[in-house]
Amino acid sequence: MNLATIWTTYLWLLPGLVASIIAADTPAFYSKRATWPETMLASRAALKAAVLPVKKQKDEMAVVWEQVERDFPVEWDWAIQDGGLDFPTWFAADGNADAEKKMIARALEELGAGREELDALCRCNAPPDDPRWLSLYIKFCEQRRAIRLKTVLAQSPKIVFTKHQTIRPSFFAYTEGQSDAQAERHFHPGSSLCLLEMDGTRAKARTLLEDPTGAIRDPAVSYDGRRVLFAWKKSLNEDDYHLYEMDVATRRIRQITSGLGFADYEPCYLPNGDIVFSSTRCVQTVDCFTTEVSNLYTCDKDGRYLRRLGFDQVHTVYPAMTDDGRVTYTRWDYNDRGQVFPQGLFQMNPDGTAQAALYGNNSWFPTTIAHARGIPGSQKLVAIFCGHHSPQTGKLGLIDPSKGREENSGAQLIAPARETKAERIDSYGQQGELFQYPYPLNETEFLVTYAPLGRDFEKEKRSQPRDIVAARFGIYYMTLDGRRELIVSDPNLPCNQPFPLAARPKPALRPSLVDYRKTTGSYYMQDIHAGPGLEGVPRGTIKKLRVVAIDFRAAVIGGNGSGGPGGAAFISTPIAIGNGAWDAKIVLGDAKVYDDGSAFFTVPARTPVYFQALDEKGRAVQTMRSWSTLQPGENQSCVGCHENKNAAPPPQRSTIALKAGAQALEPFYGSPRGFSFAKEIQPILDRKCVSCHNDREAAAKLFSADPRKRPAASAPADPKKVFSLLGAPVLDAVAKRNWSDAYLVLTQSYPDERRKKKPADSECGCERFRGWFEGRLVNWAGSQSVVSMLPPYFAGSTKSELVAMLERGHRGVTLTREEMEKLCAWIDLFVPFCGDYKEAHAWTEQELARYDHYYEKRRRMEAVERANIEEFIAREGMK
Repeated sequence: MNLATIWTTYLWLLPGLVASIIAADTPAFYSKRATWPETMLASRAALKAAVLPVKKQKDEMAVVWEQVERDFPVEWDWAIQDGGLDFPTWFAADGNADAEKKMIARALEELGAGREELDALCRCNAPPDDPRWLSLYIKFCEQRRAIRLKTVLAQSPKIVFTKHQTIRPSFFAYTEGQSDAQAERHFHPGSSLCLLEMDGTRAKARTLLEDPTGAIRDPAVSYDGRRVLFAWKKSLNEDDYHLYEMDVATRRIRQITSGLGFADYEPCYLPNGDIVFSSTRCVQTVDCFTTEVSNLYTCDKDGRYLRRLGFDQVHTVYPAMTDDGRVTYTRWDYNDRGQVFPQGLFQMNPDGTAQAALYGNNSWFPTTIAHARGIPGSQKLVAIFCGHHSPQTGKLGLIDPSKGREENSGAQLIAPARETKAERIDSYGQQGELFQYPYPLNETEFLVTYAPLGRDFEKEKRSQPRDIVAARFGIYYMTLDGRRELIVSDPNLPCNQPFPLAARPKPALRPSLVDYRKTTGSYYMQDIHAGPGLEGVPRGTIKKLRVVAIDFRAAVIGGNGSGGPGGAAFISTPIAIGNGAWDAKIVLGDAKVYDDGSAFFTVPARTPVYFQALDEKGRAVQTMRSWSTLQPGENQSCVGCHENKNAAPPPQRSTIALKAGAQALEPFYGSPRGFSFAKEIQPILDRKCVSCHNDREAAAKLFSADPRKRPAASAPADPKKVFSLLGAPVLDAVAKRNWSDAYLVLTQSYPDERRKKKPADSECGCERFRGWFEGRLVNWAGSQSVVSMLPPYFAGSTKSELVAMLERGHRGVTLTREEMEKLCAWIDLFVPFCGDYKEAHAWTEQELARYDHYYEKRRRMEAVERANIEEFIAREGMK
């Protein structure tokens, strides 16, 4: 037999082979027919004829129902809408047509006519297997669908969407999948960019771009409706997510950003043609784990003038434009507080100015506000309320900041709209039906990614890989009250991220206020006593604002832990004992607060800063446990301390600060520097304390036991036999830091864990020292403080007995004002030990080289950005 004959024979046999394969995969009792009613009735007859045991019958009904979903997805969804999630029991129903009557009645609720047809069918006593029942149901569902989809057909008959796996990271925002990731990364090849077009009430989908070995995500349509931005990663190790743009008419694709080792994703068109997007180009790792951080960046349509907009501690993701010209985004925010709950909604101008909280930055609820988009013609937003340790799936919610900005005051669950409790749940919204990526058509109608059956948790436990959400997502039309229509689905891959391919009005372009020739910006506060932040504090108490910059880690080496009312956490590359500061703190200086409560001062631009309200002794009365960032030349103002953003501002008045003009910060005993215990506090102890307090053996006993469980001790005859305030190093082999006697004693530190065997390189055999933040000697709020605003004088130097004791006088010891202010600053900064991430390290040569590698990667990216800014200045004629 020659090759041609073999090939001809193969072609002749191929249809039969394919049919055999399909038949082998088809459930035994599934009887597909031309229509859904015929298929349902034939499959029910087959199941009944088999006379199966109850459990076997139940299992087979589930298998048949899953096959129905694959072949008749729209009808399948109608059935569970009107018959409930337990509709598969219909296959075992016998004796009446009650289920069919109920479903038909439900379908009729939205129609103006048709009841007489149902009544006629009931009068003739049609048996339950009469096909007229399901045929009538389908007829009414089709009519209902036409009514429901009127807005889609009129406004959005073409919709771009993606097909890709729904990943399940350890934290909702870990989706970068960076090629040189330091730890966790997620990448699942096999995805496509698609376009659905409505043909009547049914959608026809076609593939615009398919990559079986890569991942495509995050489509965004241009304002003229002709182009689509998206992120594309073509391989695990040889590529990263970068931005691409497709001309839909020609399918021509051009790459916009590039660079191995940097992930660019979640792009959004700006009104001037530029792009804002999430990126790992900041080269940071999260404080509480080992994963890369993403911040917001911008560039022009060709990827030029790429520059950073957000200088944030951890993830800022999912930027989206409102129709009044703001950019909204989700910001993870936990400076000096618990890390689980504040993933609130922020806003800024397209040029990065006016960065401010929009909703939930001091809330336990919603745990995370994800995928938020502004509703056209409204100040409301639609979003997903989800968890912290959860995938980007959750419940559909409405945000109305005019009703309130924290907890459930302006946040409501919808589809249907219902009472919404302010719940404190880490993995919020993961049970039952799931939503993703809403796109509002108006205040009551949305496109959304939806899985009516939710997650199959048992399947997730069994399946490999383990980081995929077992949920069947499709693109749906959804209303505020929960009416829905499935538009498109794929039995093999989730359909998600819908974006109408249609022209839409451009938001008004807000003129840029950024002047990149400048290096500073300014803050103006009208009256620091306005708002609840200093409630009860007598006017005139606050004399200064301390301005503190935050520096973030480039890599993860070592770790310890924290715990408190805000939760618990691992702390990577720690600069303090557990429960101490998350990040390195740089005191930039102090700003004067005038007698009328006003302040006006300059700070370095493009630098995350926070503020502390100080009394006349330099002690913090209130601390901002978040941060703010100014762009070059930006002037930002506020009424007071946590004033109500929804209240009318007080009448403008000419304040002392305004008359004086913006002032430079008063240096804090020298130039700005990372606050280091060894450099700022230890010299004070060496001069004033160690002549008495130098017993290292007693000190080791102190910080080898939990101070909360120590028995009360009588005063020793020899004051030297108490503890050591020496700067002698104490190795923490897990945190990989050399703390000191004095630091561990003053923070009343104790071993978070103990090794079973004393490590050879550790004097005390302890690991992961944790400080007692509620102690009386030195008291601070702790890095796991609550997310809500704390009252004035809650903790810190004003509550620390060490400060009071030294003020009274201690065995003839007197501290100068500078020494006392430095000691108070150390306490109020949450007891940092290191002024930077390499200080006092106990790293191997390989670990040091690893940190230097990522730090230099950051510096190289910063150099590229500086060059981009110079080119931008030249283009804008700013020279």
